[in-house]
Amino acid sequence: MTTELPIPGRGMGFFKANVAVTAQALERWRRSHAWFAKRPPGLVVQKLEGPLSSGIERLLPFGPGRDRELLWDCGNGDWTAYFDDMPASDAVTAVSGLCMMAGFEGVVLVDSTSEWDGNRDLQFVVHKGADTIRALESTWEGRRTFETYGDPLPFEETERYARRLKRERLTSEMLERYCAHLGLFPYDPSFYGQSGYLSSDVRTEFQKQSFQF
Repeated sequence: MTTELPIPGRGMGFFKANVAVTAQALERWRRSHAWFAKRPPGLVVQKLEGPLSSGIERLLPFGPGRDRELLWDCGNGDWTAYFDDMPASDAVTAVSGLCMMAGFEGVVLVDSTSEWDGNRDLQFVVHKGADTIRALESTWEGRRTFETYGDPLPFEETERYARRLKRERLTSEMLERYCAHLGLFPYDPSFYGQSGYLSSDVRTEFQKQSFQF
């Protein structure tokens, strides 16, 4: 039964890799930027233990920029969840970028209530290495829009995409079923494990003026 994602109203991502492997890859990617390569103490990576809620608390407060990124074990070690502290989350950029850099498979998931029409703003994107192999999006952009990219995956309920009402072409329940076909159960609290890694940009505000994490 669909409820809410771990942080309601915000996007999140997943990598098909162990959390420790993913954390190492994310750290290498961030440290490849010139500023962190020259000043390693500017990026701090901490291992966390406990429930996912304790890791999410370490992301607060959200915004104004990306200062913290959280990776969390899930799916009995088969998957790693991704969260950040951006005002509206930028999982799309982070997941696509790390998949390209590390050759991971990844998924981006957005499920939130639109403040404009009260329906759900939904996004489902599947990456394989540098390639975006499938994307579905139902959002409000002055009007309700439904967009797709790439070839349908075998489990998709493509007959729904022809419905007259665009808000019915993609639903939270459909996203939950799609994720299940990939071995993902993001709406189920028991899917998330008891450990993760927090990456923190600890530079001063003055230092951050000339460089974006």
